[in-house]
Amino acid sequence: MNYQEMRKELTDFYWHKVNERSENFRALCMDKLDKMDFTGCNPAQMKVKQYEVITEYFTPVLFKNVPFYYEMGALSAHCDGAGEFRGHYSAGGWLYNKNKHIYEEKAPQLYELCETQKRELLYLICGVFCDERQHFYFNYRAVFQHGLKGLYEKALSQKAGAKTKQEITFLDAVCQGVLCLKRISEKFAEEAAELLKTAKTDEEKENLKRIAERAKIVPWEKPETLYDALNTYALLRKAVGSLEGVGINSFIRPDLDLLPYYENDLKAGRLTKEQAYDLIAKFLLVWDCHYDHDMPMVGYSDHELENTYVLGGCDKDGKIVYNDLTEMFLRATREEEIIFPKIKCRFSANSPKAYLDAINRDVINGKSMIIYCNDDVMIPTYVKAGKTLEEARDYIVTGCWGAFIPGVDMSDDAQYMNMLKAFEFALHNRQDKMQETGVQLTPYQGDESFEEIYKITIENVRRLVKEHARITSLGGPLWQEVDCLPLISMGIEGCLETRRDHTAGGAKYKDNKYFFIGLPNIVDSLLAIKTLCFDEKICTFKEMLDAVRANWVGYERLRTLALKCKHWGDESDESCELAGRFNVDLATMLEDVTGRYGGKSTAGHLTYTEIRWWGEKTLATPDGRRNGDYFSQGITPSRLHQIDNVTAVLNSTKALHNENCSGNSVINIILPSDKLTLDGLEAFLRATAQSGVQSLQLNCVTKKRLLEAQKNPEQHKDIIVRVTGFSARFTSLSKGWQDEFISRNFYQ
Repeated sequence: MNYQEMRKELTDFYWHKVNERSENFRALCMDKLDKMDFTGCNPAQMKVKQYEVITEYFTPVLFKNVPFYYEMGALSAHCDGAGEFRGHYSAGGWLYNKNKHIYEEKAPQLYELCETQKRELLYLICGVFCDERQHFYFNYRAVFQHGLKGLYEKALSQKAGAKTKQEITFLDAVCQGVLCLKRISEKFAEEAAELLKTAKTDEEKENLKRIAERAKIVPWEKPETLYDALNTYALLRKAVGSLEGVGINSFIRPDLDLLPYYENDLKAGRLTKEQAYDLIAKFLLVWDCHYDHDMPMVGYSDHELENTYVLGGCDKDGKIVYNDLTEMFLRATREEEIIFPKIKCRFSANSPKAYLDAINRDVINGKSMIIYCNDDVMIPTYVKAGKTLEEARDYIVTGCWGAFIPGVDMSDDAQYMNMLKAFEFALHNRQDKMQETGVQLTPYQGDESFEEIYKITIENVRRLVKEHARITSLGGPLWQEVDCLPLISMGIEGCLETRRDHTAGGAKYKDNKYFFIGLPNIVDSLLAIKTLCFDEKICTFKEMLDAVRANWVGYERLRTLALKCKHWGDESDESCELAGRFNVDLATMLEDVTGRYGGKSTAGHLTYTEIRWWGEKTLATPDGRRNGDYFSQGITPSRLHQIDNVTAVLNSTKALHNENCSGNSVINIILPSDKLTLDGLEAFLRATAQSGVQSLQLNCVTKKRLLEAQKNPEQHKDIIVRVTGFSARFTSLSKGWQDEFISRNFYQ
């Protein structure tokens, strides 16, 4: 099928028109809201007014070649819903912007200290004290099951038992927010009916007629068809994001959740398989056309659109999920070269060969647009973390790598703990930075035993975690005084039942995730210290510290020896034992760290573009890193060491005991495309399933081809690489990012 006209219409709107339109709409709404009197109102009552103003003043946008109704013109092309995202501001951010002063006014010293600690790169928070604007999902399943009407009625029934103003206004906000969503849908029906009067082509008439009929009904009533369900995804992603002012990151599991609609449509003769494919392809194209894939990637997240979905895996009963819809989503991605939404493909050692071949077919041809999520590790990990087996089997991976149990879990998913910065402070005795950040770490003096060095390292990480937990536990609860998320909350088990918003701790599970940065570099550093200073006695630990503090200048021979030491990923007993010990100690230290709302804290290993930006601001380490060198990403072995055999890397991951880390961990692996077959890649994935890998970012390409692409970019636009938490055309990356990618390990 040819979708060129649809692409042309959508790219003309999203690349050239919507940003100005959304900015004008933001200014209009904020002006209306700023003139209102909110004396005595709490955030829920203020949020209702935000919902109502946005609903009243938006003008629906319908496209001649698109069958879906969803575009409100309230968000910039690159915005996932967040009130501020990559320099773009939306009307949905009004309440947060109006109240964010509360953080600083109610906790001025805490606020300033937290900002200082973030500025010195001890950790990252996508918000003030917690992740307040991005990395959310909307539970479409609740709408599939009940329709918006059912959620409205449930919230209304809960008011009978409400006792406090906070409970009453939360439930009122849910009800009014749902009515706004109903009105938004109705406005699309009205607009379609009006446009139908002057429609010219048969396709335009067919699209508008369907919208005019269904938008009056769905999603107020629950979806009845595959079209209804796909449009529920589209409308609510845009509408909830626009009203709430936060990023909606996942369509959850469409090949599982949409299957009943598809099967019923086929049985009733409402559509054919090819018509179903056409709907899915158009649905995916809507999101992929939001930005130009040839746009240069220079900054922190230039090619990031936080929009994802999950395919494959198993259902709650353990049955394999692989069906016509799985194949259609993958086929559309392959045939239309769709980079967004990002696909997360769950797999296991028992995955059908046809499924593995389907998800591998693009990757083996140099187009890496998916993340592989290992059920054989993730499911037991979630069970050990306290989830039921049925819940664990239903896990999803959203945003970049964040894992959730949909409908019951809404954990804070953007807390990066920079162990390497704490390590740097201790190695280089940065007393100035310790005093400035208020994090007192134990510096290395040079006369410690290896066990003392190890204990200092772990203790310093513990102090960093404890300080972060102290700050977020004190400051995080202020979120509910700044903003609230009634529409997000209504689909999460526990919120309506307890009459509490998610920001007030209403969700069933309230766990915190700590994503640690630097495990490979720290393990390699400890191995170099142990080998050179204590086992082989080539230098003293004091001399090692002198070398590191001198950025290895004048100590080139010692650096060469450090680089030759055993290292993470080489499958040696030494590296596996130390890495496993270190990772278990990280997980253990979190057992007595309570989450912001009383939940558990769990570990993971993820690193976004900080591999470069934070690396550039971090001093040398004993593994051979010089000042400013790249970090390793997640649990990916350091690029300072050449490991030819990928099997050694997979075998090493078993030693990490990742069953203790339900936060999710990611590893990057590059395999040579000129030596791979589908059968070979299938065997590799089955071996990966039996390793300790949780999430795999796999690229299949040769260094030679990438170097050729640097010289002749116009001839190699078909290369799509997994950069960090997103994919991009290699030729769209800046020279700096291309060089970073080429410097990674290429395995045989």
